[in-house]
Order: sequence, then C-alpha cells, then structure tokens
Amino acid sequence: MSVFNKSQNRLYYEVIIHYGQMNGKLDHPRAEQSWAKIHLHRYYSVVLGSMALLFDLIQHNEEDSRMTSMTRRTFMISTAALAAAGRAVSASDTINVAIIGCRNRGPQVAESMRTSGQFNLAAVCDCDDTMIKRALFDKKFLRDLKQEKDFRRILEMKDIDAVVLAVPDHWHALMTVMALAAGKHVYCEKPASYNIADGKAMVAAQEKHPNLVVQVGSQQRSGPHFQEAKAFLETGGLGKVAFCRACIIHEREPIAIIPDSEPPKSLDYAMWLGPAPYRPFNTNRVHYNWHFMRDTGTGEVGNWAAHWVDIVLWSLNLGFPASAMGLGGSYVVKDAKEWPDTQTVLFEYPEMTLLWEQRLWSTFGINGKGGCHCEFSGEKGSLIISRSGWTFFPRGTKENPEEHAGSEQEIAHVKNFAESIRGQAKPAAPIQEGHKTATLCHLANIACLLNRRIAFDGEKQMIEGDDEAIRLMARPYRAPWKLEDYS
Repeated sequence: MSVFNKSQNRLYYEVIIHYGQMNGKLDHPRAEQSWAKIHLHRYYSVVLGSMALLFDLIQHNEEDSRMTSMTRRTFMISTAALAAAGRAVSASDTINVAIIGCRNRGPQVAESMRTSGQFNLAAVCDCDDTMIKRALFDKKFLRDLKQEKDFRRILEMKDIDAVVLAVPDHWHALMTVMALAAGKHVYCEKPASYNIADGKAMVAAQEKHPNLVVQVGSQQRSGPHFQEAKAFLETGGLGKVAFCRACIIHEREPIAIIPDSEPPKSLDYAMWLGPAPYRPFNTNRVHYNWHFMRDTGTGEVGNWAAHWVDIVLWSLNLGFPASAMGLGGSYVVKDAKEWPDTQTVLFEYPEMTLLWEQRLWSTFGINGKGGCHCEFSGEKGSLIISRSGWTFFPRGTKENPEEHAGSEQEIAHVKNFAESIRGQAKPAAPIQEGHKTATLCHLANIACLLNRRIAFDGEKQMIEGDDEAIRLMARPYRAPWKLEDYS
C-alpha cells in the first residue's frame, strides 16, 4: 500500500510521464500507464531521498539567464515534488540555510544566524561576483560555503532547508513563491513586497504551503523592549490611543546623477533586473541605491516605515486602514533618487489617526530628536519608542518620565525563525503581517504620487473608486519571468 496520498501519487505520476517523454520512452498514449506503473514505485525513493534525477530534467541555458517555457514547467514539477516530500526539521536538527544577496543585509543576517547557534550556513548566492567576494572578505566564516550566481541553483539543492532573501524589493515576491514551491522556508527582508499584488501572491503561496514558514525581516517585533511596550499598551497603559506617529528623519546621502554605462563583467545584469522593466545599466541605480529607484525599490517608506509603521500596527493590533492621504516629493535634495525626500501621510482608522513623516534632509524630529521611532498618544499620556528603548510620559506632567532600556533584536528574530521552522513557536513577523505593513507603505507611495486621498477596502484588499491608483497596485513582469508560473 502506498505511503503517499492521492495528490502526491498524481504529482509523481506526472514527473515519471514527463521523464519518459523527454527520454523517448513513450511513443503512444497507452504506453503511459504501463511506464508509470513500472517506474512509479522505483522513483518514490528518488523523490524521498534524492531529487538529482528531477533536477537533471532542467535544461540550463549557459548563454543567458533566461528560463525557457520547458525549463519553467520542469522546474515546477521538480520543485513541487520536493515541497511535497521536503525534509522535516526536528527539534534537534540544525537548519541548513543559504543566503541570497550578499551586499549588506544578507551577511548581517548570516552573522546573526551563526551567533544564534540554530543554523548551519551552507551556501551564498549573488548575481554579482564582486558582492560575493565582498561578503567573504567582511565575514570570514562565509568563505568555505558553496557559492552560486543563479539563485535557482540554490533552490535545487535538496539539503537546503531555508533561504534568506536579502535582494531588491522587486525580487521579493517571485523568489519567495519559487522558494516555497521548492520546499524551502523563507526569511525575506522587509518590506515584504514591491507592490500590493505581489504581497497578496506571497500570502497565497505561503497558505498553499502551510508547513513552510515565511518570516519577514521586521526584527523589532522580536526585541524584548518592543514586546514590553506592546504589553503596556495592550493592558491600558495609555488608555484610549487616538493618535500615533512614525517617522524617519535623517540626512540621506545624495545620489549623483551620472550617465548610463555597460555593466561590469562581474554582474549578471539581466538576472539582477529579473522581472523589472529593462533599463540600461547605471552604477548609481544598483547596490543599495536601488531602494530609491521606482523600478526596483519602494523608497525610504519601504526602507523604514516598514519598521516603524509596523510597530504601530503590531502594538495596537490594527488591520488595514480605510484610507491614506499623502503629499510628498523631492523638495530639498535634487539628485538621482526617484522617490520623495519629503513625505507626510495620514492613515485613517476608526477613532484614530496614524501619521507617517519622512524627511531625508534634517535631523530635527519628534521632541527635537532625529532618527527613526514612533509615538503613541492616549488619554493617560504618551509613549515614544526606538531601538534604544521606550519612554512613558504620564499625562499632565513633563517630570519624571518612565525610562525603559532597549534590547537585542536581530538574534532574537532569527531564533524565532528557527523555532517556527521546528514547530516550537509562531513566526513573530509572518508574511500575512508583513504584507499588511507593506500595503501601508505602498498606499503611502501611491497617495504621494497622486497627491490625493486613496480609499481602501481592507476586506477585499483593494483600492476603491480610483482607476489610476488601482493600476499602481500591480505591475507586469518582464519576460520570461511570470509569477503565476510558480504560484
């Protein structure tokens, strides 16, 4: 009697038939049943123990980084089988992880994972050889790991349990969905998505694979002092909260406007662009500066509101807003950035407003302080929180505020990811929550681009009554990449 259920049997049947067709074993329709009957049991062990045969079906094109339609179909059959029979991680197992994206956050998260003692760093990947070399120089513990330039090779590795996606925003959805299809747990840097449609696709993909974890890199949720402040708010420390403010106020270095040029030989530029529209290479539009380019990033709101608006939503258990009203633009710094240097956005909630403030040319913020933090104002007083701690200011007095120290967040967050993979905890920042926060970031950008109020139906997760704004919820993928091929 088969140990697999009907859907798994059908999946493996399709794999066997596809293999037979590609190798000329099936020359007429009635041959399928006998071929599958003979070989289905034989290949169960292959599916369970080694996916090498399945991945041999993938036809690599060494001349460029594009997938043919046959390659995509074969990838999906192969990775679906892997997901169905993926390695279960027990409480005592070390989790094998690969880092995709090596410039900045990838190596930082890798160091936290190494320090946590919960992970075995197995591979690194970046489509720019220079970024891999940089990571290996900065983080010597990465030097003995497997190195890949194409992230799809990482997804083919049957011994990899999880991947860290430290890549530009426009890649988040596609890589997450492909990784889930390949049976991998995912740690995806914030913001969760490049646009609202991508975020919805990521949620749907994770719910299709409920045994796989998608943790968003909103590490503040795992910091004990953030959790203490949340508990203070939930137990009525401020009474009724009617106003919140989150901000990023600092001096962001200008990006010089320079001519386009040929990409360096170290960079697979076609892979770097991936699903984004084609645009000639420019040194100042890649490697971190992508954050501020419309085609690849979501601006400073995606960079920092994804942290601080997230804390407001999480602390007060808020859902989607009824609307977003915003104004913004490049008012002070006239450089190569394509997203605003100044942004003011008001999110509408029942009997409460949430304000997002962004100024990339100042250091004078809330209470005369710059940096990034958020503020809660209620009938009993106010609370201001940052990564260095939180302070409660009782109503009616400016004397003797209650000070609370900060706490470590990075290692705590990756430990939570490991515990979630092992079934010992729930993710502190699951994709459902990351998508919600990212949606507010996208609504902020849309409101500022159009300079008007954007009504939003949270239940349907749709902009209402504004065709121009609705079109900004999604973007076509550049061929040959198709999100629907992997979801």
